[in-house]
Amino acid sequence: MPTLNKTKEEAKIILKWGGISLVIIFIFLIGIRLVTIIKDGLTPPPAPAASFGKLQSISFPNQQKENVTYSLDTLTGFLPNFPDRSKVHKIAANPPNLLALDRTEEKVAQIGFTSKGTRIAEDIYQWVDQGSGLQRRIIINIFSSDFTLSSPYLVTPSLQTLINSDEQNEQKNVIDLAKSFLSDMSLMSDDLDQEKTKITFYSIKKSELIPTSKISNAKIARVDFFQKDLNGLSMYYEKGTQSTISFMVGKENNQLKVVDARYFHKTISDISSEYAIKSADIAFSELKKGQAYIISKPENATEIVIKNVLMGYYIGETQQNFLMPIFIFSGENNFIAYISAVKDGWISN
Repeated sequence: MPTLNKTKEEAKIILKWGGISLVIIFIFLIGIRLVTIIKDGLTPPPAPAASFGKLQSISFPNQQKENVTYSLDTLTGFLPNFPDRSKVHKIAANPPNLLALDRTEEKVAQIGFTSKGTRIAEDIYQWVDQGSGLQRRIIINIFSSDFTLSSPYLVTPSLQTLINSDEQNEQKNVIDLAKSFLSDMSLMSDDLDQEKTKITFYSIKKSELIPTSKISNAKIARVDFFQKDLNGLSMYYEKGTQSTISFMVGKENNQLKVVDARYFHKTISDISSEYAIKSADIAFSELKKGQAYIISKPENATEIVIKNVLMGYYIGETQQNFLMPIFIFSGENNFIAYISAVKDGWISN
């Protein structure tokens, strides 16, 4: 029969080897985990799916190539490192519809265009606001609802200054009028970021718009609406800080009126695919070669210092089938330039 001391010794031995076994198992599991981490780190990720095949190049507006040299002066002294891939989204199409003309007539009637429309192209119609002294005209694509509204407001002497006494309230009224205009046409989209809405004031001198910081002298207020960020990237437009959805608001007979407008909205679908993108170094090299679309630069400047580089998505006024990423180069004196981000191998010639 085992004695008490012998039983204690056997228990100690069991506990000792049990503890050693647990330590060995723990070290073994840690080793497997480390091997897996090292293997994953050495194994490159799968190539981007590029499900849409080769893409058409971004249709930036044409511009004359200028002889400009570029240097870099970012906070770090280097170009940023971006991911090696980015999502490309399909833009929803606007197929022909037999009821498109009737529905468009209803839309324009809601904003004061009640006369008969005139066909000026296959899917483009024009209406004239005959009841307005401003002689407003709207030209609209009956399938996409993209439109431009114009009037000779720059030479209309009856326009009044916008601001009377309550400046903050008048600004709100201007923005509300632009929103109401879109709502009346059933075009107020949920993808507009209301917090990004921007208002800019202008005076008119010699039939030209002059930006003004003195709101009391302003006769025109420009309202820009911007679409929401997507995948952590902001939308950038062919006119830089000016959106493709904008309204010029003036005042006549103490009443605010939309005197000019541009609406070119892209409905971005959830259908997307990842594509390989260039490095910032390659994009900067293309900028140096004059391959960028220049949004703005100092007049007669031949040397530009780049201060920052970002990524975003590009939206233009012309038809586009995909929402594609771009690099945005910014520099001194309001310099801004765009470079397409998708690698050239995925762009069709």
